Amino acid sequence: MFVGQHEHSLDPKGRVVLPAAFRAFVAERGYVTQLDGCIGLWGAEEFQEVARKWKSELDAGNIKASDFRKLMGRVQEVKLDAAGRITLAKELLETLNFRSKVMVNGRFDRAEIWPIERFEAEQTEAGEEEFSEVIRRLGL
Repeated sequence: MFVGQHEHSLDPKGRVVLPAAFRAFVAERGYVTQLDGCIGLWGAEEFQEVARKWKSELDAGNIKASDFRKLMGRVQEVKLDAAGRITLAKELLETLNFRSKVMVNGRFDRAEIWPIERFEAEQTEAGEEEFSEVIRRLGL
């Protein structure tokens, strides 16, 4: 399970160190793709479920074939190197305006890798009052 927030640097080659706790989920291989404002990272098993869901949505007519091709075309396999890093595609980094700092955020079945500026802006927009309401609704 991916949980927690971890700030890391992105090196000039597009490599980012994954938090030690996340590495086990992508030890053999992982998959990344563009999400809304960030890069999603799944372990192999979790991504198989995601891909099945996308295919099911295509089969049900809920998404267009061209959108499905775009989704799957942007998926890339990643592998950990000896230093616990993954390399992110230059195209993804440029599209999402990544710079030198990133936030690796756990999201239960996946991790999200955000440009730090965008992540901080989203956190500010959500606000503490809204967050308190969510906590209350969840009964925590």
